[in-house]
Amino acid sequence: MSVAAIESAVRLALEAPPIEASPMDEASSTCEWVNAVSSWRPPLHLVACDRPVDFVVGGLVQAGKVGALVAAGGTGKTTLLLTLGVCIATGRRFMDCEVTQGTFVLLSNDDSQGDLDVALARVVGAMKLNDVDIELVKCKVRVHSLQGLKGDKTFSASAGGTTTGTGLEYLIVEALRGVHDLRLLALDTLRQFSGGSSNDEQVVKLTIGGATEVASRTGAAVVIAHHTGKMNFRDGITDMYCGSGSAAIADNARFVLLLQSTSWKDIESKVQRTGREAGDPLVLQSTRGSLLVKAPPPIFMHRDGFFVGRIAGTTLSHAQVLDERDRAVLRAVRGGHQSKNSIATAVGGKKTSALDRIDDLEARGHLLNGSPNGSVARPQYVLTASGAKFLDDLG
Repeated sequence: MSVAAIESAVRLALEAPPIEASPMDEASSTCEWVNAVSSWRPPLHLVACDRPVDFVVGGLVQAGKVGALVAAGGTGKTTLLLTLGVCIATGRRFMDCEVTQGTFVLLSNDDSQGDLDVALARVVGAMKLNDVDIELVKCKVRVHSLQGLKGDKTFSASAGGTTTGTGLEYLIVEALRGVHDLRLLALDTLRQFSGGSSNDEQVVKLTIGGATEVASRTGAAVVIAHHTGKMNFRDGITDMYCGSGSAAIADNARFVLLLQSTSWKDIESKVQRTGREAGDPLVLQSTRGSLLVKAPPPIFMHRDGFFVGRIAGTTLSHAQVLDERDRAVLRAVRGGHQSKNSIATAVGGKKTSALDRIDDLEARGHLLNGSPNGSVARPQYVLTASGAKFLDDLG
């Protein structure tokens, strides 16, 4: 179609008479969105509408949006949020992601003020901040417990069996009115701020809706911590449907960060360790992006008490991951594991992934069915000469 034809089609669309309303439409004519849809016109300078996405934490947390941090109890949600808050206050990178410096506020319905103060002090100590950064934290990090305080502390309430909003969002906006450089507000936890069961669609919708109003009025991002029953990272699992309310969260939040504990064995094929990691490994996944943002790759971390840091080694490409998995399979066979189940157990991670690699290595001639009767149902694998060479060449 020529440019002239396209321009003509657009002009005709803009000049077309409105669709006549039927009697049924009369009742809905007072709805604001009905008029907005019927009167919508494309921006005059459409291309000029494009602009970069504004991030509080590069690739992870968008300014003015609401998301959830989902993790099992004891995984480190609060420690991670406080670490993020310190990074925002000081301008330090968070897990090697750029941050927009400013004020961080944590409101907790879960922990006492004394416990929050101690946790923040321990995070500051674990991060080994200098005196200048400590002063910034004292000015720019606010952690407040709502325990024992009077007044509305939930976004929703049940009145006569009907779930209604409480208007908590307007109280929060009022409380934050003097913070002119607010970057991130964290709410801990969803269940405590919802005023009801966090697996109730309407309750979660009202809670995230209230948080969205706060984000809209302040321009800051809002992250709601959510306690889930899912504990461990699973190879190849990138969704967060692992706890009560998860579907409702995914439907209403703009991003979801899933924090999971794991084992070094389960992630050794995905990231190269530097040898300086202490404590236990964690995986932080953004399980979805928004309309304008693609979900980033997982972030592999290690936690030692109140210190949470990114594993500084190189994250492996997909081809490198397959090579590492192949090496693990071949090493297991060389170590005496011969059946498929035995090999998969020795390799660890997702069993189907290990079985796929066994079949692939056999097809490439690196493994051979060495069972005495050549059993297809119960093969006993041995290394071939090419398999041994492949393993030794990989190091």
